[in-house]
Amino acid sequence: MPSILVVEDEEHLAIGIKFNLEAEGFTVTTVGDGQAALDLLAAATPPIDLVVLDLMLPGMSGYAVCEALRSDDNDVPVVMLTARTLVEDRIRGFNAGTDVYLQKPFDLDELISIVRNLLARRGRAPRPTTAAPETTGTKGQVHRFGAAEVNFDTWEARFKDTPVKLTNLEMKLLRYLVEHEGLVVSREELLTRVWGLTRAPATRTIDTFMLNLRKSFEEDPSKPVHFLSVRGTGYRFVR
Repeated sequence: MPSILVVEDEEHLAIGIKFNLEAEGFTVTTVGDGQAALDLLAAATPPIDLVVLDLMLPGMSGYAVCEALRSDDNDVPVVMLTARTLVEDRIRGFNAGTDVYLQKPFDLDELISIVRNLLARRGRAPRPTTAAPETTGTKGQVHRFGAAEVNFDTWEARFKDTPVKLTNLEMKLLRYLVEHEGLVVSREELLTRVWGLTRAPATRTIDTFMLNLRKSFEEDPSKPVHFLSVRGTGYRFVR
């Protein structure tokens, strides 16, 4: 499983990035300053596979961290995060050795896509999981709604007779919604029951996953009829 180091001194942002990357199957470590990042990168066994690096750090800038890495012949991919918008700043980042310069505020889906693509180039991107589902009351049943068919026993899904590829977490989320058909489930409940978190952080992850389910199974994702939002509360699945 690829390991990612997040170097970010804003704790709330570091927690959010860590949570979302871990939800995608990565192992994530966070540190709050440049020297700690360099120390960890030098000592890590096996080596860190990718670094998400904030530019404005206490004591040592992201530029300096990246330059130190490259001077040690460390070619680990680096995604630099910054609120700076000038072309000169981007050029300086690339000259320091960063692979991608991502401006804040950024979209989490974009960050995850960048991470996956950088790791894929190095042959380190995680493969989509096909693990068997946990035993539930839906075992062996084919669930149908609209033009969709889902079998939680074989871990297969189809829409209009076309196979739909879902990640393990997307399938677990779908199963939870189907098993609680008609009920309003909160984001906190989903983070606890599906993601297994004991303390649910503030995150847009649930919204992103729901959007993916709509894109996979709704005739018109912009006007969902199965995966409904309940304003201020959460979501409700309607068959």
